[in-house]
Amino acid sequence: MPASMVVLIALTVVLAILAVYRWIVTHHEDDYLHLADPTGELVSNQRRTAKELKQVDRIGIMLTVATALYGVGLLGTFLYSSLLHRPPM
Repeated sequence: MPASMVVLIALTVVLAILAVYRWIVTHHEDDYLHLADPTGELVSNQRRTAKELKQVDRIGIMLTVATALYGVGLLGTFLYSSLLHRPPM
């Protein structure tokens, strides 16, 4: 297996792990407004979770774009090399 395919598979696995991590973070998210919270603990937890989700989403978008561009580039390289090395008719 070429090294370029290994890199594409590794990027895809990292992207899947990031998606599972995001699912775990959202699973523990609290969707209710806590206006009468005297200590502010619940509100601060919500802010922390929202900030973490924003960072995970930013990384996920960048990694998805990088993986897609790398995959399309790899496909283009494969097609181009196969057209160059095809037997004459």
